[in-house]
Amino acid sequence: MNILPKKRWHVRTKDNIARVRRDEAQAAEEEKKLKMRIQLAEQETKLSLLRNKSKQRYDDSVDRPEETKSEVLTHVNFFQDLEDGHVAHTGVNKEHEQEKKEEKEAYEKKVGYLTYLGQDTDEVTGNIQWYNKKPKRLDLCKTDKEIETKVKTFNDPLIVMKKYVETDQKSSEHSKALVKKNDESPIKKHKKKHKKKHRKKEKVNDKKIILEKLREKRLKREREERFRASQLLARMNGVIPVEVPKLQPKPTIVQKYNSQFNPYLAKQNYPTT
Repeated sequence: MNILPKKRWHVRTKDNIARVRRDEAQAAEEEKKLKMRIQLAEQETKLSLLRNKSKQRYDDSVDRPEETKSEVLTHVNFFQDLEDGHVAHTGVNKEHEQEKKEEKEAYEKKVGYLTYLGQDTDEVTGNIQWYNKKPKRLDLCKTDKEIETKVKTFNDPLIVMKKYVETDQKSSEHSKALVKKNDESPIKKHKKKHKKKHRKKEKVNDKKIILEKLREKRLKREREERFRASQLLARMNGVIPVEVPKLQPKPTIVQKYNSQFNPYLAKQNYPTT
């Protein structure tokens, strides 16, 4: 990318951009001149027609020969002596060349072509990185006094001591609570452990009972499905199907208490035969 700006065919060089703009302006100017010439020609023809008509109406000098005027129109050229070579003009305008060079360097720096040795991109583009900017928290403070007060409060030893006192109070309260828990009698601890073990055993027994009931239901369902399949096959083969004896209904549960926990497990709820 550093070599491309040196090429003449490069599109973004300043000379090529200026040449394109110059050609576009020249083409627009030529088109404008052509339109002006066409307009002038149309005006002259209209004027000549109107003059001839007026002469035919109001003047008897129609048969007279028209006077020819030989006039050559030329533009004013202030540099005619230089073009003809009457005035010797040699040398270079140093100020103009210096201005041209400075403009070219400024343009190349702006685009990013020209960078000198040891020059940073921030110096070329003029941008400021985030680590060179002033932090936003300082912009929020209106004056330097507010900053000083914030720094003083942050570094105040009394505030630091208050924090340590609060932490000590919290730790002492926590230690007192632990001491109260440890001061409980061994009998209470034994009772708590016994209750936990009893609850675990009850939970295990409940799970076993539930699993047994689910197993019984599954076996009954499989038995009924097998019997139905055998009956269907017997009918297809022309054999009389065997009727299944009706099972006796299970005894209903009669709760002794209205709000009883797991009534199906209590023996007292089942009627005695």
